[in-house]
Amino acid sequence: MTSSRKHQPAPTDASCPIRPLIGYAAPARATRRFTQGAASVTLRADRGELIRDAETTLYSYARTRTAASRWTITLHTGVPVDQAGATALFADTDDHDIGPNLQAQSIGMPGGRAFWIREHATLVHLDHLLGTITVHASDLDAARFFAARLVRQAMTAQLLEHDAVYAHAAALVHAGHGLLIAGPKGAGKTTTLLSALRLVGGDFVTNDRLLLHCDPDGGTVGHAWPMHLRATASTLHAVPGMSRFLSAEQQQNGLAGQAALSGKIAIEPDELRATLPDMRIVGEVRPTLMLWPYRSASDLPPEPVPAAEVRDVLVRTQFFMHEPVTSTTSHRNHWLLPPDQDRTALSLTAVADQLARTVPCVRIPVTDSPAALAARVVALLDHAATQAARPGGWG
Repeated sequence: MTSSRKHQPAPTDASCPIRPLIGYAAPARATRRFTQGAASVTLRADRGELIRDAETTLYSYARTRTAASRWTITLHTGVPVDQAGATALFADTDDHDIGPNLQAQSIGMPGGRAFWIREHATLVHLDHLLGTITVHASDLDAARFFAARLVRQAMTAQLLEHDAVYAHAAALVHAGHGLLIAGPKGAGKTTTLLSALRLVGGDFVTNDRLLLHCDPDGGTVGHAWPMHLRATASTLHAVPGMSRFLSAEQQQNGLAGQAALSGKIAIEPDELRATLPDMRIVGEVRPTLMLWPYRSASDLPPEPVPAAEVRDVLVRTQFFMHEPVTSTTSHRNHWLLPPDQDRTALSLTAVADQLARTVPCVRIPVTDSPAALAARVVALLDHAATQAARPGGWG
């Protein structure tokens, strides 16, 4: 249903070179405030569905309707933009990789920068002094593309400013105990997570990425970097109850149809409730145990990892975000609000030190038996809950 909303003209400002490029924009009356740890972002939009869509993706953030935030993001949709003028203004300016096969050009502005994303016919204006990010999008699809992404980037930037670090890890909470499942791509993190959640229960935190920081009380806190869960078809076949997320062709082919099992299936965390009705979705974890899974044809016993090795591996691999052998680094997109690299390096060492000292770490094989894997995870969690973490492993 369409509304009779009146459009308001963008103010004319000779010091703002992008203003002549922007047509009339509808007022942004829908609003939601997101918080996580020390971070906060208010999202405003001229279409309520943009808020609702963002909430689905940003599952791990707390939400309120009022109070000021560090950043305010305002989305205007259906805004006429002078594309020829924008292309001319941003010609031969800085390029930014903002996603798969997507580029932005930027120019300096009073108090910040302006970005032109030609593929989406969208202008983004960042004002550091006012703490605002204003998006003039050509249509609803363009605004929908940027809504959750910009909120997540502004939230992440604040957490990095407060000394958090990225970790390539899944996480859950079982019986009040936090579990990190960390490792490189293909190690079996998703299989371990889904096997434990499906067969022994627990609360979902994240499937792929955390922001970890040192807590003043001496512990470590992980905040979920919200995104959908991505699992291979073979993993969904193996874990009981998860094949419902496969296509009819994939279910019919089973494990024998390897061609149909390639790639990954995206599942929103809320969709897991169809299979895991008692599961809660939480945005924070305080780890009491860290697992480093690895694929294995044999069901070998778990192997405690010495604290010194834990620290060395976490620093060298940047919490498994970087693979030293291949020099491949997981994508971290900060085109709008780039972090301080020196501060990030210091935070990495500090968090690795604390996690290695205070949280026991165990290597665990991931075999073709989800039930055995889940039972072992719970046994390790129970053991960790009764042991004090000590350098050198468990006693």
